[in-house]
Amino acid sequence: MPKKIIIAFLLGLVIFFINEQDITAKADDGVTVFYDSLAKNTENEGNIDSLLRILNSMGERVMMYSWNENPDLSETSKIIVLQNKQNDLPDKWVQKLKDSKAKIAYIGGNPPAFLADKLQLKTEAVTNAALTIQTNDGLTGKPQLVANTNLITSYKGTIFGEINTTENGKSPYGVQSENYAYAPIFQANNTSEFALVDVLRALFGTKKEANQYALITDVNPFVDFNMLKKTADTFYEKGIPFVVSAGPVFYNSDFTAAKNYAEILRYVQAKNGTILMNVPAVTYGASPAGELENIIQKSVHFFADNDVAALGVTAELYWNFDKVYGTEGFAPFNSGILLPNEKIIHTTKKNNGNAFEKSPFSVTSDFYGTMSGQMNFPLDIAITYPFFNSEKELKAAVNQLADENISDFRLQTNEVKTVQDTIESNAGSLYINDQAITLDSDLKYLKTKKMETQKQAGSLEGFFSYQNTFFTIVIVLSLGIIGILFIFGYRLYMKKYMK
Repeated sequence: MPKKIIIAFLLGLVIFFINEQDITAKADDGVTVFYDSLAKNTENEGNIDSLLRILNSMGERVMMYSWNENPDLSETSKIIVLQNKQNDLPDKWVQKLKDSKAKIAYIGGNPPAFLADKLQLKTEAVTNAALTIQTNDGLTGKPQLVANTNLITSYKGTIFGEINTTENGKSPYGVQSENYAYAPIFQANNTSEFALVDVLRALFGTKKEANQYALITDVNPFVDFNMLKKTADTFYEKGIPFVVSAGPVFYNSDFTAAKNYAEILRYVQAKNGTILMNVPAVTYGASPAGELENIIQKSVHFFADNDVAALGVTAELYWNFDKVYGTEGFAPFNSGILLPNEKIIHTTKKNNGNAFEKSPFSVTSDFYGTMSGQMNFPLDIAITYPFFNSEKELKAAVNQLADENISDFRLQTNEVKTVQDTIESNAGSLYINDQAITLDSDLKYLKTKKMETQKQAGSLEGFFSYQNTFFTIVIVLSLGIIGILFIFGYRLYMKKYMK
């Protein structure tokens, strides 16, 4: 008997250590990003957010640190250093990178000597240069004026893309050899975003996907349903599949207004539109544990209960780096699109973010319109339009997309799982709780009572209302006390004056 106990104990230890190794391996997945500056009020402003969204679209989880932090790099396998200032990398970081066995991409600024030696790299500094960036596949951006950058003049390894300057001619955009890569410039909303993806894919060995989707944002229960119908009809007639980011409903879901919202989304779905659920609007940075998860599940169920298959989620980037939003908010979804930040309101900020299995990189329609040449992208993109306020805006979008190869999002394998519901797409078919959806383009609007439209359907206003109520009470009481004191003081003054 004791022998059996000992054997069982030893087997348990073996299983424990195997599991520990698996956990460590999973924790090591992803990319560690270091940056020196947020580059506020410079031409590089926004490039950190852009890099984080790119990595998410590449399927990479991210750990993010500033140069002032001192993390352990011993288990890190992929590193990106983003230098926005012209200052040299601090010695402690040079040594950390030199000792690391990770694959290292250095972007911008002045690469340390050891990395320059590995790439046999020589650069030439240029100032106030007009340049154009082109990717490997011939995607070309518009000319831009850059205050400071380096041009690669000598290298060892594989080159990617091209920088073309008026005064200095052509030079490679980036270079990669073995475990090292370098690119001298990276900015948001220009072609360097896609040129960098080519460099990172070669270094990290990630697969290339290049679908283009059309995404329409800002759809909610309060938009013009006739305009939404016109949008769906126009895209359908032109044979352009599209994706709609639709705001959630988690209050008053039995109201007629909510039912009509579901009705128009069913119509959009029948016109080859894919529905993604946008996250609730945030008003205050606080959240009791589990409440957001409950709201997300209610919202998914509202759609499912009305035969609307929400195949993923859309949210601003900062949600992915928040302890509540990035876990409770994203938990049901394997597909999502991270949009540029507009107003950041954290509960608790964290420095690590997860990655969706499927996450096209959002590109504004205006930026998309500035590119030329071969429109081949090194990663999935979502050409993004705010909800159209006029037929003129709608027509311009359709004309822009008419000759592009726009993919159908529902042809991908998407899955959403909550306690109540499972929503899936497979080869273009939609399923809710294992039942195929019948695409119905008949509109059956119900009459809406005015009193039913007063409640916000997709905002976290109620979610954080206790803070609002508290501050309102404090302000009212304060004003009341001030008023009483004013009246009391006025009477004392008048009595003194009358005497």
